[in-house]
Amino acid sequence: MLRNLAILITTLFVASCTNLDDRHVFNYKIEGSAEFVDDMHVVMGPGLDWRAGEQIDLPVDITHEIFGQELVYKFEADHSNPNADVNLQVYIDGELIEEKSEFTSVDGTNRITISGTFIGD
Repeated sequence: MLRNLAILITTLFVASCTNLDDRHVFNYKIEGSAEFVDDMHVVMGPGLDWRAGEQIDLPVDITHEIFGQELVYKFEADHSNPNADVNLQVYIDGELIEEKSEFTSVDGTNRITISGTFIGD
């Protein structure tokens, strides 16, 4: 009984410390007529840093909730064909932050990158 009460009090304490004003919804999309990208790298704040390391079928739609004020974001896609129809979009809290569709050659890799730091309200 005491154990359950301690768990309940701890849960309530932790939940009350969470500031929902610092909650932000990151949404990354890849659209276009291309069937795939060769690789994809996703960074959403301090909690999510993921690289596919393999071919990813399109379209892609990733959504993740992040808590904080200065949140790093990065969305990157590689394709062997620099003329492939691929469009990357980064939305934060429902607002389009940036959109890119032109590949640049980085060390022989055709890549589209959107990155920055989101400063929350």
